[in-house]
Amino acid sequence: MIGLQRGISRCKKGSKNRYKMKLKIQRLYQKIRNARKHMIHDITNKLINENDIIVTENLDVKSMQKNHYVAKGLNENPISEIIRVLKYKANFNNKKLIQIDRYYPSSQICNVCNYQNRKVKDLSIRSWECPVCHTEHERDYNAAVNIMFKGLEKYMLYLEHGI
Repeated sequence: MIGLQRGISRCKKGSKNRYKMKLKIQRLYQKIRNARKHMIHDITNKLINENDIIVTENLDVKSMQKNHYVAKGLNENPISEIIRVLKYKANFNNKKLIQIDRYYPSSQICNVCNYQNRKVKDLSIRSWECPVCHTEHERDYNAAVNIMFKGLEKYMLYLEHGI
């Protein structure tokens, strides 16, 4: 891609070769866009086919993109698009998609004893030990377990009360 961009900058404006180079770049970008769409549909199909209840965190992607450490990964993996596709596929296949509030402290809560460690707010802390039950937690795995349990809890309330 960089070679094509360099090539177009070397071409004379308005020339046939510049037009041809521009078409090559457009085809390449379309190929990348289609590959990403295909990846999103593969991921969502697998999730929908293997699970009856899917729990996600309602993320504020716009504010996450302001953090330049996180933004690069978000641009390569469009989370909001994956969740959008998951919503319509879950609805179409009569599956449950539950979203947890973005302010739920999923990475701070010990999934064994429910102790909330406020020191874990710092994203640089990747693993921590619970001071109450002394369980070693890996940040992302612990958050995933807590999100799953919170989603199932929300689903059970829905079944009981129809909320």
